[in-house]
Amino acid sequence: MGKKLKYIVGILIIGVLLFFVFLRLTKPKEEVEAKALPTVTTISMEKGNISVKEELLGEISANEQFVLLSKISGEVLEIYKENGAEVKKGEKIALLDNQKQIDAAKYSLEQARAQAQVASDSRDRLAALRDSGDISVQDFETANAQAKAMDAQVKAAKLNYDTQLEFASITAPADGILQNSILVQGAFVPQGTQLGTLMGSGAQQLNFFVTEELVKKLQLGQGVVVEKGKESHTGSITEISSVLVPQTGLYPVKASVENTAFPEGSKVKLSLIKDSRSDVETLPVNVIYYENEEAFVYIFERTEGEEGVLRKKKLELGLMGEEKVEILSGLSPDDQVVSSWNNEMYDGAKVRLQAESGKAGQTKDEPVQKESVTESTKESVKEEKG
Repeated sequence: MGKKLKYIVGILIIGVLLFFVFLRLTKPKEEVEAKALPTVTTISMEKGNISVKEELLGEISANEQFVLLSKISGEVLEIYKENGAEVKKGEKIALLDNQKQIDAAKYSLEQARAQAQVASDSRDRLAALRDSGDISVQDFETANAQAKAMDAQVKAAKLNYDTQLEFASITAPADGILQNSILVQGAFVPQGTQLGTLMGSGAQQLNFFVTEELVKKLQLGQGVVVEKGKESHTGSITEISSVLVPQTGLYPVKASVENTAFPEGSKVKLSLIKDSRSDVETLPVNVIYYENEEAFVYIFERTEGEEGVLRKKKLELGLMGEEKVEILSGLSPDDQVVSSWNNEMYDGAKVRLQAESGKAGQTKDEPVQKESVTESTKESVKEEKG
């Protein structure tokens, strides 16, 4: 009985072992998780405008300029306008100390008026005597001439007095902007000192030079933008010379610019449009690749659902701006151009289209986002492996 029991137990153990071996041998292979496909975003060509700017250096000059000179020697008593200030014709800019000359001129004027009054009274008395026949006409004419001479002296003294008053005040000879002022309150300035300049109001002149290639593209009236520091002003081309400067090989160009606070001779940066295209097919510059100096893009070719492959397409490019480039040929309006980038991009690479594609989204400078693999993707991978 004991041997029989042992025999049965042994058979059971062997059976269990064989069962586990059978399960082990017949166990199906584990499902292989499908590797996520790289995702891409796409855009299409868009109609738009492209312009190419040229940046140059220029120099500002005034169409009308006045030099402010000190007509007397004296101390600066008051300063009414600072550098860069707008002034109107006749408006005071500064006041110089000219009191001694003014006082002397005033005294001379008062003396001349007193002498003129005496001469006038004497002439009036002699006129009555002449009428009564007590003096000759010749004596009256002599007195009359003296009275007129005194009147002339009064006018001269008055002019001198007014001139001294005028010389004490530095006034604007025209509307404009005060530049290069050296006025300092309390400082002494000799007669004839240049105190500053006044740039006439209105447009200023911008002078610059361009190459032969660029001069052929410029037009009278074409706009320019002038910048210096944080200031920006607009203007237009008024003169394009057809004669180059031998020393530089460049062509002089002049433009009229709205009145600025830039001093005469200021160096400024200017920009102008040297070429442009309107209503042309465009793509962002950063979706264009180059190989052997030939431009190309990757387009998304759909295979199933949101999956597809990349196809390389060569392009013929036109005008290239800072952000957009003109597409002359190589693409159709329906082509989905890949606008994102990853390190697995090549002709024929399998990819998956990211949601919201077709808009200006990622660029090839942005990191590529990965998406989880869907059940349909897993099944397709299983079928391939099977």
